Amino acid sequence: MPTKQTESAPSFLQVYTQVRRDRMKHSFLRQISACVDWRGIRTLLNKKYTKTQNATGNPAYDALMMFKILLLQTWYGLSDYEVEERINDSLLFSEFPLLDMGLPAPDHSTICRFRAELTRLGIMDKLLRELNKQFKKHGISRIDQGAIVDASIVDSPHAPDGSILIKVADDREDLRTEEEQAQEQAYQYELKSRKPGVDTEARWVRKGRHYRYGYKKHVLTDGQGLVESIITTPANCADTVVLPELIEKAELTQGVSVLADKGYCSKKNSACLLERGLIDGIMLKAQKGMKLTERQRELNNGISKIRCLIERTFGSIRRWFSGGRCRYRGLERTHTQNILEAMAYNLKRMPRLLVLQSTK
Repeated sequence: MPTKQTESAPSFLQVYTQVRRDRMKHSFLRQISACVDWRGIRTLLNKKYTKTQNATGNPAYDALMMFKILLLQTWYGLSDYEVEERINDSLLFSEFPLLDMGLPAPDHSTICRFRAELTRLGIMDKLLRELNKQFKKHGISRIDQGAIVDASIVDSPHAPDGSILIKVADDREDLRTEEEQAQEQAYQYELKSRKPGVDTEARWVRKGRHYRYGYKKHVLTDGQGLVESIITTPANCADTVVLPELIEKAELTQGVSVLADKGYCSKKNSACLLERGLIDGIMLKAQKGMKLTERQRELNNGISKIRCLIERTFGSIRRWFSGGRCRYRGLERTHTQNILEAMAYNLKRMPRLLVLQSTK
């Protein structure tokens, strides 16, 4: 005879679910949920993302829940379709964004529209800054001990076929004449009108002997490689012109040293650091017809040994999240991708950094 369910007699589903949760208590997602206070992110999202209804007139999904789904998608390299399926199929995936077990996951189109709305609102940099406050709160941020700057190319799969020859900018510096730059502008205009499948906001750049088409992400990290700020530009943008804006985004305090390779060496950048009260740690570049002194080479070697930490950041993002390749078309969408990968990278390192902090 059926009996009425009471609090003292949990259902089979509740018992089974609790057993599975106990087995997952040491999972990465459980650790992130325990480490991060999401209230600041929720406040920022709710302030900017004000939709109360979805396209069908039903109540809109919680903005923080949707944001966590984007993180899941980045951590595990899933498409919009795949992350929807995994949330419906996996208890751990549904638990992290706090989705009620009795409810289906947001469908792929809802996830896509939410990401597009965050891009349109232009709040990705603010979300990264808010999330990084968690690292300062736990005392594991090292931005006060120094900042490292570098850039990495993000290749676009939507490149033109290369049937038209143009002069391409070098990776470090654009030395083309005005006429050659005008030819590139005419080339891009022709792509936009005749090649609808091409990402016309991306640009060609020559890096060594290779020609690459896409964007460039300019990154500033703290002394242990955690990403503090990002600027996304077309791939042909010279590194030297971005440094002042990158520093401004990171809100560096006076007395912090800024390390960078020779590509950032310019009088303008050195003056910018001096004006802001920052220590100039840009590697020196030999002037034409001259060689660096022994002392200057030793200084460069010392900077290089510390600066290489940012290369580990780039390598880890490529290895963990298949970074270095555009998932979407357009500059703003690619910037959203770069920020999501940076947040996913920082959070992935958080549990281990907390353990190391506790042992000191």
